[in-house]
Amino acid sequence: VAAACELFSINGYHNTQVMDIVKAVGMSAGTFYNHFKDKRDLFEQITMDGLESLRVTVKLMRDPINIWSHEARTKTLTETFNAIFDYVDSNPQQLIMILRGSFGVDADLDVSVWKYFQGFAQDAGEDIERWIKEGVIEGIEPMVFGTAAMGMSLQLIHIYLMEKHYKREDLIANLVKMILAMFESYLTEEGRKALEAVDSGMPV
Repeated sequence: VAAACELFSINGYHNTQVMDIVKAVGMSAGTFYNHFKDKRDLFEQITMDGLESLRVTVKLMRDPINIWSHEARTKTLTETFNAIFDYVDSNPQQLIMILRGSFGVDADLDVSVWKYFQGFAQDAGEDIERWIKEGVIEGIEPMVFGTAAMGMSLQLIHIYLMEKHYKREDLIANLVKMILAMFESYLTEEGRKALEAVDSGMPV
């Protein structure tokens, strides 16, 4: 799996053959086919397992959170993005493969990968829906917010891995500021008062 991740990320899906993978690890083709139906099956398993693991990690980081507190929002977002970038730094080939190679394999896999990306947005959208019901924010379409946050994050992860112009901590700091600015622009009056209370050192 590790060899396949590296080869897929370097050469792309179409330019990587089963024989390239088995040669890289000294495995026979017969052994490969004992575990996977074909190259596409291997690619799909790697892609889906990686996305599912990352999605679960991100979702768990946001629960629970004191959403009324600016400090708590900042802390949770920072911890969440640190966890994401820990995953990125530990699995660079896998992330490059997912971000660059998943689309164009075939229509079914394109749909599956896109559904996972939509799943990240859906999770964030569900949080937004909950906070709307709790009276923290108003006037935002939950899935628009979730999709925007997901899109920014994926694009910056891609830049981080491929261009290496930005340090991890700088990207995290900017992502936190941008998402907080988006979120706080939709605060209700009650939410703004809570934020002002925190800024002035009063208990919320």
